Amino acid sequence: MQDSKDNKILFDFLKDLVANNNREWFKANRARYDAAWERFHQLVGELILQVGQFDESVAFLTPKDCIYRIYRDIRFSQDKTPYKGHFGAYINAAGKKSFYGGYYLQLEPHQVVLASGVWWLPPKEMRALRYAIVDQIDVFEEILEEPEFKKHCPAIGWGTERYKRIPNGFPKDFRRPDLLLCKDFTCACTLKPSDLYKKDHIQYLAGIFHCMKPFNDFLKENVLINLEEMEEMKNIVKFF
Repeated sequence: MQDSKDNKILFDFLKDLVANNNREWFKANRARYDAAWERFHQLVGELILQVGQFDESVAFLTPKDCIYRIYRDIRFSQDKTPYKGHFGAYINAAGKKSFYGGYYLQLEPHQVVLASGVWWLPPKEMRALRYAIVDQIDVFEEILEEPEFKKHCPAIGWGTERYKRIPNGFPKDFRRPDLLLCKDFTCACTLKPSDLYKKDHIQYLAGIFHCMKPFNDFLKENVLINLEEMEEMKNIVKFF
């Protein structure tokens, strides 16, 4: 296990990368990238071990299974900067491109993001999930109102976009219209980089993911995906 102070190289590198997002700078600072990349792999590996203690479905994963490349796909983007300004990893038993929820970690220059849930679903599956929430609202609300969960995740839906009205086919007088207006069913919290300098930072991160697990479990239990459709849609699904 590495010293938590080693995590400072992650944020120092990301700050400079965001300020110098070009291939020339990256090439000149390749050694710094390699050191930060190796440390991020170590951090994710340690986190997998901790999360695997309360979610056995992810215990077999390796950092390579979970970590996203830092290189951006600029083919269809107006932003032509070649590198992402963050390190990201998705601890998900079904894979990084799965529709099923997992545990997402993103390190940015000035913050750490932890998230879980479902970022995107095909329309049919999203509609079925909303019906499940309506039918099991007491169960779902109990998960959302659990004190530790609510402390870290006061709102559902990481994305800022919301429907302006309740989708057709759902009760207009539903007592939690905010849940039907969500375009994604995610929960997220942000931490300071200094939280990763603490000696028990891995246990701290895993503890937050642990309180997200009931939310994640509810979604997984109520999202039934056609496997053939999943393979067809993987290329367009974008997680965070």
